[in-house]
Amino acid sequence: MADATMTFVRTVRGDIEPARLGPTDAHEHLFFVTPLQPGDEMADLGRAIEEARALVDAGATALVDWTPLGLGRSPDGLLQVSLATGLHVVGATGVHRDAHYPADHPLRAQTEEALALRFVADIVTENPPAGVIKIGASYHRLQPFEQKVFASAALAHRETGVPICVHTELGTMGLRIVEHLAGLGVPPASVVLAHLDRNPDPGEHAETAATGAWIQLDGPGRTKYWPDSTILRLISDLAGSGFSEQLLLGGDTGRSTVMRSYGGGPGLDYVFARFKPRLERELGAGLSRLIFVDNPARAVAFGPRSPAPASLAT
Repeated sequence: MADATMTFVRTVRGDIEPARLGPTDAHEHLFFVTPLQPGDEMADLGRAIEEARALVDAGATALVDWTPLGLGRSPDGLLQVSLATGLHVVGATGVHRDAHYPADHPLRAQTEEALALRFVADIVTENPPAGVIKIGASYHRLQPFEQKVFASAALAHRETGVPICVHTELGTMGLRIVEHLAGLGVPPASVVLAHLDRNPDPGEHAETAATGAWIQLDGPGRTKYWPDSTILRLISDLAGSGFSEQLLLGGDTGRSTVMRSYGGGPGLDYVFARFKPRLERELGAGLSRLIFVDNPARAVAFGPRSPAPASLAT
């Protein structure tokens, strides 16, 4: 493992310099199982490898998998995908939003400190290791369980410098989430906000980006909700407002029905095979390089850690 005072990206095959990450899909799921999506489970290694190979063929060299604890997370599976395809794969620890966990789920009974210790162990001692913490918020609110998870993630961040990746429900609460985490000691530059294109409000996005947080748009290919042109306009608006260096893109393929290897579509490679070329035609190759290469290398890099909280240092 790298010296925690240095900047590095923690992949399932070990730590690398951020510049080695290359063209990156910043939000995906190769394995995902949740009671909220019965019949849409992804737990097959062979199919995950098939999808990842298609992504490599489309030009990607790295992928960030956001699957947290209790929802089909498979560090060993991610390692096998990485070894089979050559992709740099960054895995996650953490806990999703409240609705994904039944009332009797054992993670709910964990204390704030116990969850933080689990996150740190997954990042520091687990093999293969996690390289980000995934947490989630509900629609326009933080449930009590989510508040505990946010506090635990903040403790783990202060111990390790790990980036924190946050699910926003329908793109809501982005600014409040950044402010809440900042109050817990997590700088905005260590926060990635997912799904903000589900609330396609460029003014709100700009206000959130002004904090220094990462703005992630992960809806390419979701034509039943909005066309890709909507996302391209959001990118153009944010870049025009001076936030091109805080933009990330991913596909967030969290259902088997959007994976071709499971008989669905548009497939894991859509962002690179279809959306990226259009972005380059309409908005330029320079902006594309920022979004797919330069920005992910900074967004998922570990920053210098804060002094260990007393609850974790003992």
